[in-house]
Amino acid sequence: MVKRLDQEDELYRVNTENRHLKDTVSAMREQIETIRYEQEKNVQSAVAEANAEILQLRAAVVSLREELENMRYEKDRSVQEAIASGHGEILQLKSTIQELRNEIERRIASFEDRLADERLAHRNELIELQKTIHMLRDGLTEKQEINAD
Repeated sequence: MVKRLDQEDELYRVNTENRHLKDTVSAMREQIETIRYEQEKNVQSAVAEANAEILQLRAAVVSLREELENMRYEKDRSVQEAIASGHGEILQLKSTIQELRNEIERRIASFEDRLADERLAHRNELIELQKTIHMLRDGLTEKQEINAD
């Protein structure tokens, strides 16, 4: 009987230890599950934050691309305006140059006409003066011949 009591005590002790080990294993499993849950929650939170940051970065990239495109458009438009303005100014300058050339040519032609008129008038005056000189000479020669006779 003592042996039986010893065996029962031993069995009780083993069963108690077994229960205690099962409780410890169960508690550890719960801790592991809690840790896994917290880790999964942290991972999901980190993924959500990363996704939110990615969305913000994508929006920033889109915004910067649009701004860059707008700047390119404005630069191209400014260049085109400058070219058009320069082209218009060139046309105006060419027109002004042509008008000035025409005016110079008109003045030269007018001057040449006046010069020709002055030369003609001068030649006619020379002819008249030469005629007058011949006439006076002839008259003086006649008088001298009359006085000499």
